[in-house]
Amino acid sequence: MYKSVLVATDGSETAAEAVRVAVGMAENLGATLHIVDVYSTSDPGPVSPAETTMAYLESLERKKVAQAETEAIVEDAQAKGLTATAHVVAGNVAERIVDIAETEHADLIVVGNKGMHGLKRVLGSIPNAVAHSASCAVLIVNTT
Repeated sequence: MYKSVLVATDGSETAAEAVRVAVGMAENLGATLHIVDVYSTSDPGPVSPAETTMAYLESLERKKVAQAETEAIVEDAQAKGLTATAHVVAGNVAERIVDIAETEHADLIVVGNKGMHGLKRVLGSIPNAVAHSASCAVLIVNTT
């Protein structure tokens, strides 16, 4: 059925639930697991050189944390006998998740439902954007 499962995380508690579900599915299916963490690189608009430097340093720190978190998930998955790979990239979160899913030939994308309630649901959310643009199946895990 699914031979390659991709799960998106941002290190939050709700994303951890999506990761737990994806790892369990990959175990049950004997699927390869891809753990993706996308850190945003939104343009802050006109800012001073000091603000630009601060934004750059914050981005580096976010990348460092994301790499450590995804590598820990990979190690846990490998300890369960899974083939797992971490992907830490910058950019538009939903677009990059879908891009990596296509590049890695994922059959299933797993995301948490963070941002799927209230006003954000109307205005758009990462799970919603992924579900509408992915060329594979998408599982939105209820993480609340």
